[in-house]
Amino acid sequence: MKHRNPMIAGILSLLFAVPAHAETLKTNNPDIVVKRIYCVDYNLGGVLVNKGDQPFRGSFSVAVKDEEGDVVGRNKMRLRVGAENGARFSFHYINTLDCKKQKFEFQVE
Repeated sequence: MKHRNPMIAGILSLLFAVPAHAETLKTNNPDIVVKRIYCVDYNLGGVLVNKGDQPFRGSFSVAVKDEEGDVVGRNKMRLRVGAENGARFSFHYINTLDCKKQKFEFQVE
């Protein structure tokens, strides 16, 4: 959706966030999964869910791949999630303009 006024364009993009994946995505840790992924412009967000009985405290990273499998965006953050709980996350300026066609690989350390 394009608009000449950047402020209105920003507001419209928030109203029409693109859901990337409705399903649960796995990480390299079987106790930690990612849900409710969404994209707004260049940003990616969702919920990191800790299914385990121990709190998670560490690094959470994402690699955004295009339809050819090339990495087009990458980011990393520190995050804490209590046992059997979830925490929202948001990566800014990570190149998710074609969210429905891209794949996301999440890792925790």
